[in-house]
Amino acid sequence: MFLLVGVGLVAAFATGCGPDIAAMCEAREACFGGNEADLDACIAFYEANRDRASRVGCVEEFDMSFACREPLLACSTMDAGNTCTSNADCSLQGVCSDGTCKRSSFDLPESYRDACEAEQNAYENCSRW
Repeated sequence: MFLLVGVGLVAAFATGCGPDIAAMCEAREACFGGNEADLDACIAFYEANRDRASRVGCVEEFDMSFACREPLLACSTMDAGNTCTSNADCSLQGVCSDGTCKRSSFDLPESYRDACEAEQNAYENCSRW
């Protein structure tokens, strides 16, 4: 797995200055309480998507969409809607707090939902492979 991530990072640097995928993944895993394997999987996922975008001529659109979204992403806790008495009562990644299941989310806050729409549309239109 380390080799795959290392190759992906070398490829990103070889194609120029791309987005800071590692920093975004570190923030994501800090939000979810992930471990080193989760961090590696996150980096490998986004590097593979960037590599795919590069192969079809859409790396610039990928980078612009990623660069727009990355600084806006935020960790938040949301109510999962289930009552609980312990963490065992909550589903995956849920935590029982004050009698209600809570779940972490790492996404754009509601106030920024449409902030990167143009960049995302450009990437999606380009990358329809």
